[in-house]
Amino acid sequence: MASSAFSEKKKAKELLEAASSGNLRFLKEIVNELNEGNGIVDKIKGIKDASGDSVFHVAAAHGRTAICQYFVDELGFPVDFISERGETPLLCAAMGGNPATTRYLISRGANPIVSDKAGLTPLHCAAMNGQPGLVKFLLSLGVPVDVNFNHATGTPLNIAALRGQASTMEVLLDHHANVNAATSNEYTPLFASICFGPLECIKLLIKAGADVNLGCPLELAINRESIEIIKWLLEAGADPNIRNEYGWLPLEVAVMGSKWDIVEMLFPLTSPVPEVHDWSVQGIIQYVKSNAFMEKNEEFLEKNLADLKVKGADSFRKKEYMAANIFYGKAMKMASARGSDDAVLFSNRSLCWLRMGEGYRAWEDALMAKRLRPEWPKAYYRIGAALMLLEDYEQASRAFEDGLSLDPTNIEIKKAHREAVDCLRKSHFGETNQ
Repeated sequence: MASSAFSEKKKAKELLEAASSGNLRFLKEIVNELNEGNGIVDKIKGIKDASGDSVFHVAAAHGRTAICQYFVDELGFPVDFISERGETPLLCAAMGGNPATTRYLISRGANPIVSDKAGLTPLHCAAMNGQPGLVKFLLSLGVPVDVNFNHATGTPLNIAALRGQASTMEVLLDHHANVNAATSNEYTPLFASICFGPLECIKLLIKAGADVNLGCPLELAINRESIEIIKWLLEAGADPNIRNEYGWLPLEVAVMGSKWDIVEMLFPLTSPVPEVHDWSVQGIIQYVKSNAFMEKNEEFLEKNLADLKVKGADSFRKKEYMAANIFYGKAMKMASARGSDDAVLFSNRSLCWLRMGEGYRAWEDALMAKRLRPEWPKAYYRIGAALMLLEDYEQASRAFEDGLSLDPTNIEIKKAHREAVDCLRKSHFGETNQ
């Protein structure tokens, strides 16, 4: 009995590996071995990987179209079979950036507007992966251009802007995507493009009629220290006299960040502030650096900093990682304005980036957390996790080792270190056997 159970477990593992690698011949051999009597489809349905995905989902996620054809056309698998994570094979194929598999599954009747628990649809995934051809195909099927919009995920255009996918954005805008669709905390496509994307994306959105005063885009451009973006926004009608949610003018934000070129640019365009008796560049600098200005803002900053931390944590618990990212980013800016950069905030935002699949940005924030608190084990854990996502297993294992040297009993870091070493060993083994 024990031997039989071991054999079944071994075959299940081999089946998952064959689906992942695309080895159709070997997969068929295993299926034939498992097919002792009827019910082979139900038997295969019960085989899942560690994340709860079936063999069918694994094949779709890796773009193994031939294996998907075998499951659907020969074995009779339901094309919209739902995984434990609530995903269909079509969604897995789209998330994995596999247009051929996506098209095949749709040709077999897969629902093109199906979404996961976070609200992502195949169109969101195609936009995220920068696949304008697939975006056009899905839209040609009648998929709404702003499909499944909610304030956590946003529209496909929100996602494309976040990833800086200019060609995909152009297709969506040509199909009249909502250029001002706002997610949690006014995260619009323009917001995302100013924070993360190239100037090309910003130009596309402005040309399409993006509201250049929604969500304080001037302030975002100031924080990015981009003179070119600021010029484009001003030419498009951005108002330098609109205060942000903290009551600061773009000019005051520039002064607080010691961005003097931007101060010189914005000063002639800013209406005089009554509290500034000497309305000159030097006068506004002295005012913003004065005790009176800081005291006026201190109580406000302290209250709102605490509020932003709570909102960030709440959004993270709801798996609204982009919203959490924004809240933590605002909290970091407030903490910096008070002269007290917070390593925990950088660590929390690093984790948000990890959940969003942004390894490099997760690594940058984790490094900042380490700089602020060099004796904090979690900072090294965050660095290692980011490097694992970037598949730099050697550096990841070193980061985990550094964390363990500070906290030798930390079970979480120990487990991560073992995983990094295993991945490093496997990568070396693969290299020596090519």
